[in-house]
Amino acid sequence: MEKMYSSMRLSLAMFAPWMIKEKSKIYIYSSQQSYLNGEFKPPHWSKGLAYSAKKTIVVYDTGDMQKLKAVIAHELTHLYFESYFAEKLKYPPQWLNEGLAVYMEDSVFPEGGAWGKALAYFPQERRMPFSRFFDLKIDQLDSDSAIADWYLQAFGTVMFLYTPSTRLQFKSFCEAVRAGKPAPDVLWSVYRIREGGDFTRKWEAWLQAYSREDKAGAASGPRSASFNFKPVQITSFTFTNFGSKK
Repeated sequence: MEKMYSSMRLSLAMFAPWMIKEKSKIYIYSSQQSYLNGEFKPPHWSKGLAYSAKKTIVVYDTGDMQKLKAVIAHELTHLYFESYFAEKLKYPPQWLNEGLAVYMEDSVFPEGGAWGKALAYFPQERRMPFSRFFDLKIDQLDSDSAIADWYLQAFGTVMFLYTPSTRLQFKSFCEAVRAGKPAPDVLWSVYRIREGGDFTRKWEAWLQAYSREDKAGAASGPRSASFNFKPVQITSFTFTNFGSKK
């Protein structure tokens, strides 16, 4: 847990500086049943809860330590990032919030997680036009595969925007979005990328380079392009400290 915290602090302390001095509470129930019957009364479909106001997350043990760590990283990211927006009584755009949570979730795996591997094989026909993607909500999607694709694209979009060399730009982007500026306008003012075709071309060129690099590093032959898995974040149920919920 301390190793995971140290890694997350490098990426997220700029959004939640309080995490350096204040502790977060992590409740880990021994089973799904004890989790569902516990004091937090979570929805039956959830794998985790994040309470920004209480600086608390709640998860349960599935018997798979690596997956448990991924769920904890995901929920902690929501906790830290949503607290940043809550300072201005705002809630982050869903694609940005979930994309960053998946980004941190995937980083828990030393050699890369399922998301990073799936992104290298993300077929073009399953990608959503960005003109629609940025405004689309999860509850508007009608299948698990469509939801998984949306999350994969959110993850890939955050990876594109948030690299070691664009760390300060990403913070500026989030700050402007938090201030209420439209994402397309901020993409231009911060990254000098125009929303629409320009963003699509540059993102797809980045994805193509990422895919080549990932496939070249595969040690045991080609990976499967089938990734219709249910992401951790479908089941998160997060509260902010000003009464909103997702």
